[in-house]
Amino acid sequence: MHTLVLGPDYQPLNYLPLSTVHWQQSLRLFFLNKAKVLEWYDDWAIHSARLTIRVPAVIVTHEGYSKRKRRVAFTRDNLFLRDLYQCGYCGETFHPRLLTVDHVVPRSHGGPHTWANVITACKPCNHKKGSKIQAPLWTPRKPEYFAIANNVKAAIQDVRHPSWYAYLGVAAPTAINQ
Repeated sequence: MHTLVLGPDYQPLNYLPLSTVHWQQSLRLFFLNKAKVLEWYDDWAIHSARLTIRVPAVIVTHEGYSKRKRRVAFTRDNLFLRDLYQCGYCGETFHPRLLTVDHVVPRSHGGPHTWANVITACKPCNHKKGSKIQAPLWTPRKPEYFAIANNVKAAIQDVRHPSWYAYLGVAAPTAINQ
């Protein structure tokens, strides 16, 4: 299980990946007075010979503790986020399992493996394109951190505690009555 980590400004330290730590690390930060617990897991406590304590769900760090990164790592997941899971050739939106990474200028033609030369492509379009040079629907470019972070906010699905929604700035899913 994980704990959401917020900075002194009560914002997540990072969205790429989402700033979480293992529950044991969150307790270390709490006991070392490097973080304050904002929310606890109601149904989860750990026990020792003399102590029972609930596990933190959300912590806020004090000044001086920061893991902020303002750089977008060049990964498959971040590429799909940049392109909003849309194929750069047909424009359709797909589940990540149905997407591939395509080099606009193929590697066989000397194309580099960089943000400016890769685009998300569905498997049929990538297969059809093969090693030809074909112009995509948009020009690929290196994304800015906050653009990707906003896309992450729209796609966050790994919320482990209901209290996280308020701190992440995303709406909690609504229950559907049947």
